[in-house]
Amino acid sequence: MNQIPFRHRKLARPTAASTGLVIAAILSFPSATETQANGVFRNGVGARSMSLGGADSTLSDSATAAITANPAALSDFNSIALDLGVTAAFPSGEFTNAANPSGSDLDASGVFPDLAVVFPVTEKFGLGIGISPDTMLTDEWRYVDPPGGLSGTTSYGLVDNQSQILVIRSAFGAGYAITEKLSIGASVGLLYNNNQLNTAYVFQSNPTLAGFKTLVDLDTDGFGVDGEFGVLYRPTTNLHFAVTYKTSSTVKANGTITGNASAELTALGGPFAGVQPDFAYDAEVENTFPQMVTVGAGWQINSEWRVLGQVDWINWSDAFDSLPLHLTNGNNADLNAFLGSNSIDDTVPLNWKDQFVYRAGVEFTPGEHWSFRAGYSFGESPVPSGTLTPLTAAIMEQTVGLGVGYRWGRYHVDAAWQWDLPTTAYVGTADLLDGEYSNSSVEVSVQWVGLTAGMSF
Repeated sequence: MNQIPFRHRKLARPTAASTGLVIAAILSFPSATETQANGVFRNGVGARSMSLGGADSTLSDSATAAITANPAALSDFNSIALDLGVTAAFPSGEFTNAANPSGSDLDASGVFPDLAVVFPVTEKFGLGIGISPDTMLTDEWRYVDPPGGLSGTTSYGLVDNQSQILVIRSAFGAGYAITEKLSIGASVGLLYNNNQLNTAYVFQSNPTLAGFKTLVDLDTDGFGVDGEFGVLYRPTTNLHFAVTYKTSSTVKANGTITGNASAELTALGGPFAGVQPDFAYDAEVENTFPQMVTVGAGWQINSEWRVLGQVDWINWSDAFDSLPLHLTNGNNADLNAFLGSNSIDDTVPLNWKDQFVYRAGVEFTPGEHWSFRAGYSFGESPVPSGTLTPLTAAIMEQTVGLGVGYRWGRYHVDAAWQWDLPTTAYVGTADLLDGEYSNSSVEVSVQWVGLTAGMSF
């Protein structure tokens, strides 16, 4: 039966013509659109993985899982396999503090595609290529800026607050079966990183500007590289074990930042009242994305039932410890004269914690065509309350998923619904300068819908 992947299948090699057609399709595939969902890493890429709670490291018959979760599985395919998916995210949330006692709602949504293609080369060796959003931290809120800044009374009123850290990973991987029971694999990822920030920003570490508040509009992007290594071990035909490791990566993203400090300058008064409020700089943001280790297991109980389990360790503490910001070529003569330079360096503290994520999924295939799935994942939020703001509210901890799949011949379609259950976090005393987010609370949740269609050639 096609749905059962625990046989180590090896069939014909692809023809040069069919391989060329698939490569052409990949090269013409558009970039992923911006997503407005909360969270950082997705709980599974593709509808099937989503419905299993992201427990996908042992799925050796999924092109999407092979290129995004465990490249060792690239050695298991007997023909060219193509997966094309689309996922929609619908976040909701509420932010409350002294300046917004009635709460401010999160209102955003997004749709983005995924692509994965696997090419078997020999009976033991396979290649894969894919494109998918890898890291997402995006928030859009509209709330009253609380009084603060150097004056203690500076407010920019009702502000549209938006923050985004987005990474799209284009992966190129290979898998090799050392024996019938053991496969290894590796992939290299070309990372595109985009950072956006539109908010009332308080400088945190600059010795001259620390505590100064201004409106800013930042947009930077850049490229980086990471690697992923995987092992897939099959002690029996019905039992799979997997271990994967993804390297950390650093991206220096360049762009511009513009701003207006009129409210702060007016509130300070005196010699500051006549200072030109508008400014523009070239900006560089240095993002480090974490290394991750995954251990997974899959058990095909019988021809109908399969269970999967997985644990991820994510090294946030070394990656999201702080966010360096380097500004150069400032155009505001008044500000340059005050600072004695046309450059500004600032560092935003994040202090995220390492995270363990526990995943479990079950798949029921009663016949040749249909499959029904359910999954669950849990991981404590890595975001400490001291640096939590609505713009860094990646605090969801529990996710449930449901899905259905249908296969006929060489085609398959999978659909999934996933819900990041509502999570609330409270800030007592903020660690950020100015303390504007002290005594505040944020509640967020996200509902996801995924659809993946695939075929083999």
